Amino acid sequence: MSTKVVLSKDYVKEIVDDYTEIVSHVNEIIGQTGYKGKVIAEKLGIPESSFYQKKRKKSFSLKEMQQIVELMDEEEDDDDEIEDEYFKKVYEERKDGENIDFEDLLKMI
Repeated sequence: MSTKVVLSKDYVKEIVDDYTEIVSHVNEIIGQTGYKGKVIAEKLGIPESSFYQKKRKKSFSLKEMQQIVELMDEEEDDDDEIEDEYFKKVYEERKDGENIDFEDLLKMI
């Protein structure tokens, strides 16, 4: 037996207004992800030019907005990856070079 849900016009209008308000701040939301437009477009699965057009027109779909909001949380996870890449690069540059003893390093600090 299905139950019919009746939503009032005012309630639906409030939801639409809230969504419109969120989309109006899409540039700030995108800025908080920490990602460049090219990366966000890739993660959304759309061409970069389409991303910038949607950003300019503020015409992201609900699904796309959900994906962008999810990216706000991913930035913290990517910090570890960035640090790992940095340390890997430092290691590669120094592995055949002169090494410093730990005690000497402590003295330098």
